[in-house]
Amino acid sequence: MWAATEGYFDIVELLLAHNADVNVKNPAGYTALMFAAESDRSQIVSLLLDSGADIGDAFWQDALRLRNSYEETVLMTMARRGQTDIVQRLVKMGAELNATNKIGDTALYLAADNGHTYTVKALIELGAEVNTANIGGWTPLMMAAARGDLETMTILLANGADFRPKNRWDATALSEARNSFRSAQAVDLLIKAGATE
Repeated sequence: MWAATEGYFDIVELLLAHNADVNVKNPAGYTALMFAAESDRSQIVSLLLDSGADIGDAFWQDALRLRNSYEETVLMTMARRGQTDIVQRLVKMGAELNATNKIGDTALYLAADNGHTYTVKALIELGAEVNTANIGGWTPLMMAAARGDLETMTILLANGADFRPKNRWDATALSEARNSFRSAQAVDLLIKAGATE
């Protein structure tokens, strides 16, 4: 687990070649896959998946929540980091696409929040729900609008993202777009999609 966390690909590969158990858990129930994902070691995540890291048991859905304070799944962490190939692979292996962390963020929201347009597109193509709001009422479109992320906004709107919801501060995607660093373009995009004050 230490080698996976620290990014020592060669050591992880060597351990696996000598029949190390890819699914061994520490006393808290965490696996090398979890640690590698949390440490943004995408090559090691791929190696562990190639070597049979199990995401299919009951442990995956309930306890495959990383040690961070938001209780993210490996899928969420990889989406937040823009690791599109791994995101696609995890979903195809059975990762819960629309799972939420403890503040209600989905993998799609986290990808949009961090400006990972390709990951957003991939998640939508895999069937991610585009209008899920977190506990603050923020949707992926609101977040993309707040960032002024025109590419992500375009993809979300083209796939049914609703610009009308309000978050708990009574803000909409349009009001967030007005405050973004690309406000004129983001506002124009939303108005063309039908948004009004």
